[in-house]
Amino acid sequence: ATYVKLRSTHDDAQPASFNGTKPGIPTDNEQLTREGPRYRPGDKDPFVSYYRNSLCNLQKVNNDLLRKIFKKNRSCAYLADQSISFLSSNEDSSSISNEEEYLFIDEFRQKLPLTTYENYRDYIDRMVDTGEKNLLSSDKIVYYASSSGTTGKIKLLPITSAMFKHVFMLFNVGQVAIWRSLPASSFPLDHQRLFSLQSGKRFNAFLRSKDGTPIGPFSQFMSALSFFPGSKLIGSSLGILDYELIEGISDFETSTFVQLVFALTVQDISSYSVTFASSFLHTVKVIENHFEEMCLCISSSDFNHSSLVHENIHDGKFRTSLNQALENVTLEYGGSSYRSERVHHIRRECLKKNTPGLLPRLWPQLVFASTSLGSSFAMYKKEIEFYCGTQLPLINCPIYGASEAFFGSLASIYTNEYFLSPTSAFYEFIEEEDIHQ
Repeated sequence: ATYVKLRSTHDDAQPASFNGTKPGIPTDNEQLTREGPRYRPGDKDPFVSYYRNSLCNLQKVNNDLLRKIFKKNRSCAYLADQSISFLSSNEDSSSISNEEEYLFIDEFRQKLPLTTYENYRDYIDRMVDTGEKNLLSSDKIVYYASSSGTTGKIKLLPITSAMFKHVFMLFNVGQVAIWRSLPASSFPLDHQRLFSLQSGKRFNAFLRSKDGTPIGPFSQFMSALSFFPGSKLIGSSLGILDYELIEGISDFETSTFVQLVFALTVQDISSYSVTFASSFLHTVKVIENHFEEMCLCISSSDFNHSSLVHENIHDGKFRTSLNQALENVTLEYGGSSYRSERVHHIRRECLKKNTPGLLPRLWPQLVFASTSLGSSFAMYKKEIEFYCGTQLPLINCPIYGASEAFFGSLASIYTNEYFLSPTSAFYEFIEEEDIHQ
């Protein structure tokens, strides 16, 4: 067995990994050509392209990535401080021989042994506190993602725009892998929406570095970066609630409650996704514990029935906007008669205590539920499965990430394994017995 030794050096991307297997790829023509699904599999879908161009040439692509990283960032302070001779003796690294390439990789491994955040903390502190450039990357840093990870200590992770683009690419690859593993009959129709618990806040509410770069959780980057306006629009159109309304709710519990009310209002959502298993379970508990208040909000299109909204949203105009948005959703599905039927259905199902499958009972057209199920989150799996029932597939997140990078895409809904992304970061494999050295 081997473990992945991740380098904290990236190209214009950010991702990490697992050992992977080929996903179950259906070959029936109907599934590959059917119109309608947002991530329709086909010969030119993101998964096929990524599989052919990257996964089938993993070692070569990963070695090429390392050379690109050094070529692009050769003037950065961190690499200069490591005194790697290859940088000064090879101006054009694209023409080196295989032997030279492996000599370079060997030197890299010797000069840069396994590192931790502490190896980069001083550089990152200088970037944040003084606005220094060209310390870890030649690209402009557009966001500092705050993370405590498994250590419990706050870390600030510098991210470039290209890294975000790579995350989106990996997410699309993982999503296509999901739809490839599901029967064609389950593909969502264009009018169906999805539920994905989101986090956001107002643009002017972010902490800033010395040079004005926003600092915050990775989950809130869309609120902070103006060059991703399309992401908000796509999220709002595929989801249920306008992202700008989510940004206006600073309290997490209140935001969760409001998003769930909108989700419950719609009877035919196609998927239910929450990034972390603990948060996934929390959303279901919120429904169980507050369904009466939620039903009152839905039946009247008025969030004033919510104690959380009453306590944490004091802006009357904003409450009115929420109420109008809820009214618009119910009108889209049939107005007052629809509201009455929907509320009756929600109450009936939520009152069936200790009955498996609450999620598919609330949303009969739900195709799958998705959350992080590996590592420490495995402890929540059995309870989440109870709420999914025996028929609703519970699927791992489409991508796998860590502080070092987002570096894996889901192989299939039938496995917890991920494909290692050779275009995300440079990897070094070490023997299992050597991991504590």
